[in-house]
This record gives sequence, structure tokens and C-alpha cells, in this order.
Amino acid sequence: MSEQPDEYEIRARVLRILAKRHRLRAAALEASAEMVLTTRSIERFMNLLTEAEARDVAEHPDLAELNVQLDGFYSADPARPREEPTA
Repeated sequence: MSEQPDEYEIRARVLRILAKRHRLRAAALEASAEMVLTTRSIERFMNLLTEAEARDVAEHPDLAELNVQLDGFYSADPARPREEPTA
């Protein structure tokens, strides 16, 4: 028969288990931190993309007119050209 572990071995096992749990939590927190930075980068990219699209539309009047036409066509309640809007 094998002998029972003494109190020091038991305490060492418990501490190793706790250390593994802390490493796992630390890894999860690191992943969360990276996601926060990724979110910031995506927001910056989307802002730059929106600004670039606005510049393109402003530089090309035909695109601005097309944008207005598409907004009217695809809006939830398109107003007909010859009718007054009901508000």
C-alpha cells in the first residue's frame, strides 16, 4: 500500500491547483485586454472609412445626388415627389 501524503504535500497540491486557476484567469484577462484594443482599432478604422466616403461623396456631386435618391427610395417611409409629407 502507498502511504498517505502528509500535510505539506496536500498543501503544495492545493497551491498548485490555485496557481493553475490564477494562470487561467490571467489568460482570460489578457484576451479581454486584447479585445478592448481590437475594438478601439476597429472603431478608428470605421471612423476613417466613414470620413473617406463622405469626402468622396462631397467631391463628386453626382454621387451626392445618387445618395439622396437612394435614401429616398430605401427609407422606411419614402415621400413621393409630388405629395406633401404628412407630419
